[in-house]
Formats: sequence, structure tokens, C-alpha cells
Amino acid sequence: MEIKAFIIFAIVILILFLITINNIMLMAIKQNKLKKSLAIGYMIISILSGIAISSFLIWKFFIS
Repeated sequence: MEIKAFIIFAIVILILFLITINNIMLMAIKQNKLKKSLAIGYMIISILSGIAISSFLIWKFFIS
């Protein structure tokens, strides 16, 4: 039971982290402190990696 609670907690923290990072990137784009292509590329990579990690954890959660 502890492992399932930890997995749910990790998914929630990961989602909040990705939302925060993407908001910081958007603020940096608006202030022209970061190149748009670099920031958008980073945001896409972070979203895709977050989806991959979350789906793996959810899959592991339902298997066990």
C-alpha cells in the first residue's frame, strides 16, 4: 500500500513540477530573456518526458 501511495505522490509532484517549469519558460519568453525556439523545444521535451514517466508509473501501479 505504501508503494502505491508513493507512486501517486510522485506523479502529482512530477505534474506540478512540469507545470511550474513551463510557466517559468513562458515568463522568460514574454520578457525576451530566452530564445523562443530553445524554450519551446525544452517545454516539448519536458512535457513528453513527463507523459512517459507518468504513464510508466500508472502502468506499474495498475499491474501491481
